Amino acid sequence: GPTMVSAAIEIPALPEELATMKDEGNEFFRSGEYLKAAGSYTKAIKNAGKDAAERVELAPVFSNRSASFLKLCKVKQALADADVCIKLRPDWEKSHFRRGMALEANGEDNDAIAAFEAALKTATGASNPEITRRIKHLKAKIRPSNIHVPKAKVPTKSDVSSTSTGPAGDPKWLLTAKSPGEPVAARIAAVNQVGGWLQSHLERAIRKTPGESEWFFEDKEVVAFLDAGVYGSMLDVLTHTVWSIIDAEQKGTEEGALKAKAGADLAGAAAGVLHNLIHPSLRAWNTRGQTQALLMTLQQVLQMPGCPLMHEKGVKVQQSDEVRQFTALAAKILSNPGALAVLTGHHTIARARLQLLRAIVQNGKKATDEKATAQLRLSSMAVVLLQRCRVAGGYVDGSNPAPAWEPVLDRLLDDEGADEIRAEVEAVFEQHNLLASAFVKFGFEGSVGL
Repeated sequence: GPTMVSAAIEIPALPEELATMKDEGNEFFRSGEYLKAAGSYTKAIKNAGKDAAERVELAPVFSNRSASFLKLCKVKQALADADVCIKLRPDWEKSHFRRGMALEANGEDNDAIAAFEAALKTATGASNPEITRRIKHLKAKIRPSNIHVPKAKVPTKSDVSSTSTGPAGDPKWLLTAKSPGEPVAARIAAVNQVGGWLQSHLERAIRKTPGESEWFFEDKEVVAFLDAGVYGSMLDVLTHTVWSIIDAEQKGTEEGALKAKAGADLAGAAAGVLHNLIHPSLRAWNTRGQTQALLMTLQQVLQMPGCPLMHEKGVKVQQSDEVRQFTALAAKILSNPGALAVLTGHHTIARARLQLLRAIVQNGKKATDEKATAQLRLSSMAVVLLQRCRVAGGYVDGSNPAPAWEPVLDRLLDDEGADEIRAEVEAVFEQHNLLASAFVKFGFEGSVGL
């Protein structure tokens, strides 16, 4: 049978100061304040000094912090602490049990079973019914998520474009276009300058074969201007102008009518630029199998019941198995650097916007198109989360965003953060709803396949 590990190792007592911090953490844990509990255990570990991860008497502190992290859905940290426990006390059932719990939360069922079986082999493990129960549960369980995460490579850069790029966009145009204080004629001229810049890039893109390693959305200058906010700025111009047109028309005066006409010219110009920014996402899309697969997979994960965005504003984020499963799958996709680079690329975000516009039009045609309603929500969520991930790692060389996903996921799992992101998703939907009707009004809907 399994060799029982002798429990005869002498373990020194925890110094009083550290024991107090540990007890404080235990109190917080018992009352469900897991963040404060993790804080107390961290304080004990920090105060123990640099060699904390080598001091056998600290194993229970790492074990308890692992349990706290797991309650907070911080699976990676929970697993790291469990591994420290195993290094400090390989003979202790709890070390392996914590590792098993973290692996199970991460969707790694077979490794979790192995960890629980290691816990059973310790001196006290055999008498703990909870371990046997976890193994039985995992062996019987077929994971409800049949989501397959596609493999992803970091997109390659072609040699062509590095030498030849189109013109650079000027952020001053965006500033003028967005300023209600500027004369309408100056604002229209600024939007037209953006349009001219875009035209020269589109002409270059059309000369390239669709599906070449770099296309419109990967041209250095296009990326730089998109990162400077050209899309959002044009959307703001359109939104505010439409509202001021409505306001001017309601006044019913001659001045109001003139204002509305000038506003309509500005709105039309902005809608034209937005159309030309979305249109390239149609071209060569079919050659981008990896991008399609990743966006589809991400949206499958976003519609899991554990995703906080599936709930109304004000709903607290529960520390449930459903939320843990959502977190583990989202992390599984986004932690692959290739997948993160593809998903946060402007071509993917533009594609999610196009999906959103299509779902809005589809939804408008039928009173209850459930598929389109679900797509509305998923595309809005994808746009917001991918834009956030694109800039979450700060900026390299001052202007190139470094994508990161952990800060975004952490924010989403926080009650206040979840509400903030829910409000953003709502705003993205509202703005694109307005854009879809502007496309129809100005005759652009056909060429973007709406």
